[in-house]
Amino acid sequence: MQQYPEPEKLAPPGLTQGLLKTLEMAMEGDEKYGWYNGLLFAVRNLTAEQAGKSLGPGRSTIAAHADHVRLCLAYVCHTLRGEPFPVDWGKSWEIRSVGEAEWEEIKAGLEQEYRALHRLMAEKPFWRESDLSTAINNIAHTAYHAGAVRQILKG
Repeated sequence: MQQYPEPEKLAPPGLTQGLLKTLEMAMEGDEKYGWYNGLLFAVRNLTAEQAGKSLGPGRSTIAAHADHVRLCLAYVCHTLRGEPFPVDWGKSWEIRSVGEAEWEEIKAGLEQEYRALHRLMAEKPFWRESDLSTAINNIAHTAYHAGAVRQILKG
């Protein structure tokens, strides 16, 4: 049986919805305003050739950013469940080019991990401080990478 923290340690009402909306902005963006497009929106229609784009030799590609965030989302899901998730953080950054099949796999994995984290966060009955920090840090990190991809595209 799951134990809950004392009432004074429970997150305030609305926290989970606020976190979910912020995660949605980082991943999907907000078409209503049009000024911010999240990471999924930014990569969804790119070709493999475009995904191999960077701001210069030796710089990170769009595919590397997308794969890195995919790994981070998976890591956060496991962390929030209290499960270990060993990750080779450097592997994504080695991606310099991708074929169409590999790029489609990265995009599908990114969306799958996002949806899994969204469901997990939506179902959390309470937030511990460490879990809350993990979620907030990941959302900020994801938004950073969405911005980096947009800058590469503007190149």
